[in-house]
Amino acid sequence: MSVINWSNVTDFSQLPGLANASSGGLFWSGVLWLMFIVLILVLVSYGLEVAVTVAAFLAFAMSFLFVYNDLVGWGHIVAFAGILLFMYLYITWSSGRKQ
Repeated sequence: MSVINWSNVTDFSQLPGLANASSGGLFWSGVLWLMFIVLILVLVSYGLEVAVTVAAFLAFAMSFLFVYNDLVGWGHIVAFAGILLFMYLYITWSSGRKQ
């Protein structure tokens, strides 16, 4: 873990990037994935498919904000888009099966 050089911080807009600088770039990535997991746990009472789909959509939207602020990479957007696509295909496939 590195020490933050506060003399380089000139305004508030640099503060979010400092968390990544001192954690090897994993802080905001961890926040994003933990938010995804917590949302699944909160929404699982509505059903697992609904929970994963809603959590993936909200994490997908948050990852756009994080990428715009240069806090995470584009891979997170692709990952959550893949989860969304998989869930939509799974829900479509499972609704066509005979119950």
